[in-house]
Amino acid sequence: MKIPDFNKEFFCIANVDEPVLSAIVSSYVSKKGFYTPMFEFYSVTSADSNKSDSEIDEHHLTRSRARQFNIKIGNTIRRLRGCDNILLIGLTENQQSYLKFPKDYNVIEINDINDVTFVLGSMVDKSNILSCKESQIYEGLVQALSSDSILHIDFKADDIVPYLNNEGGIVVVENVDKVGVVIAINYGISISANVLITSSLKIDKRKISAFIEEWKDGNQNSYNDLSSFIYPKVEDVKFENYDFATFFTEGAPYSLILKNVIPISHVHLHLNPDFFIFNNLYFEDSQTPYSALVFSPLEFKDEETNFVIDELTKKGYYVKELVGENATSHNINYHVREYPFNLLHICSHGGEVDGYSVKHKFIDSNGDEHIIEYDEVVSFAPSRLEEKIPVTSKKIWKKFDGYKWRSEELKAIGYPQYVYTDMLNSTRNIDKKERKPKKNIPYSCAIKCSDFNYQAMFHHLASSHSPLIFNNTCWSWSDIADSFISVGSKGYIGTLWNINNNIAVKSAEVFYKNLFNSTILEAFNKSIKETTGSKDENIYIFWGLHFSSFKQVADVQMSKNTVVVKLLKSIEIWKEKLDKTTDKPMREEIERIIKWISNQLSKNFTEEIIDILGNGKS
Repeated sequence: MKIPDFNKEFFCIANVDEPVLSAIVSSYVSKKGFYTPMFEFYSVTSADSNKSDSEIDEHHLTRSRARQFNIKIGNTIRRLRGCDNILLIGLTENQQSYLKFPKDYNVIEINDINDVTFVLGSMVDKSNILSCKESQIYEGLVQALSSDSILHIDFKADDIVPYLNNEGGIVVVENVDKVGVVIAINYGISISANVLITSSLKIDKRKISAFIEEWKDGNQNSYNDLSSFIYPKVEDVKFENYDFATFFTEGAPYSLILKNVIPISHVHLHLNPDFFIFNNLYFEDSQTPYSALVFSPLEFKDEETNFVIDELTKKGYYVKELVGENATSHNINYHVREYPFNLLHICSHGGEVDGYSVKHKFIDSNGDEHIIEYDEVVSFAPSRLEEKIPVTSKKIWKKFDGYKWRSEELKAIGYPQYVYTDMLNSTRNIDKKERKPKKNIPYSCAIKCSDFNYQAMFHHLASSHSPLIFNNTCWSWSDIADSFISVGSKGYIGTLWNINNNIAVKSAEVFYKNLFNSTILEAFNKSIKETTGSKDENIYIFWGLHFSSFKQVADVQMSKNTVVVKLLKSIEIWKEKLDKTTDKPMREEIERIIKWISNQLSKNFTEEIIDILGNGKS
């Protein structure tokens, strides 16, 4: 199959709330057979400042997110080795204050449709024009990109009738009215797939999980209810005519409802679909370091762990085994973030864990009293390398002043942002009397380690690589999947409910037997056939793209050497960051990371370091 190259003429950064403007820009800058990078920038509440990320105020959340976005954008441009033009589409002054580009880039601001015509009209060579109503902007973009036309909004234009040619692949995109929809369309057309726009989901992931749990407990009506939200969107599509389907969704498990009639993958529209697409395209040709992590506290009498290790080793991968007593929360926490790998297999218990329920009163800055209700899961990561024991606390918000968290009723109250900032600060010092032990906290999804639980709360992954995650634990499609997908994985395989161990073992073995002689999606499709006829039929879901694959390599030692080189490089990068930061909590964290990487090198790679340094001197 043909994988599109990047169109390096234009690099687009768009305000997430400007999908119409972004669609029109896309019609100008798109290039047949190429993927034009576009990234969506979420809103910010203030311009960038000198405040530390560890300082919590009313702007903390958006400030931290915007700074992370800037870092990822910088890394992405460097991976592209530059571009001709950077287009800032509908960005506010506050958003632009977070973007730190080198001065030698040609940065162009596009603030309205007139800018598009005036600026881009002279830069691109396109003469065909396709008119559509603004209400059909996405359908219009599909046809404009397909016909290499410029998109023009005209309220008198004829209605656009979507067309599917019933061959090749199909990309289905839920209309969430954000730039992510434009990005999905750009991708679909770049791979010459059919593109279908459907309505938004109208149901959140937690309700989907509740339907699935009730169905697996014996209530068939719950499956029917779930299907009624999803199937009508695609009931007219004859999926059996297509080679594959990719669903850009807010969280719907289309593969379950369609019973995996063809190879099906998903992309989450709210978990950085822009970087997700880019990472899959970029790392398809840049697959080093050819290393893998295999994690298992050996909880099961029969499991796939040894098979996976052997199979990956046969294919030339250097496998770091976090197995048995080494499967600690500290080990997986640091390895997931700082170790260079492109595949992680997890075999353990997963799902909901115990914690606390909290009902907490606080006074905001204006003197008003509020009540916040939430569940809390606490885990520990002790290590001989650190004097203090790192503690991770995950809060699952439930109610605020009696209103359901994130409900329309709560939004309608219109509390100022400082109220929520005061809430966060107040929850740092909770009275023990306010915390009540609670069993099996909903949506707490964690991974059981040999000592404590791991909650997968991190901001970067695999030392800035983009790995595949196979989380072969129960309920692993839930919140824990979001952590891996949103920070850079190129694929994630998880389970939709509690899986039988025998099914888990067989499915994993089939997957790894086929992984290196087909695409990830094809290997996944073969593995899920192992669930046919069982109570776990169609239990797995794959977040990824249809073309992504893994290459076999010849030499494990060469792969191991590559890991060492990347760890040495990582130390250099962290030391540079340490020299530039004055924030005390950040400095302490960087020092811990450098210490951990140094320990890994001295403990596991002494011979490789001597060899690499020796060759360097010669």
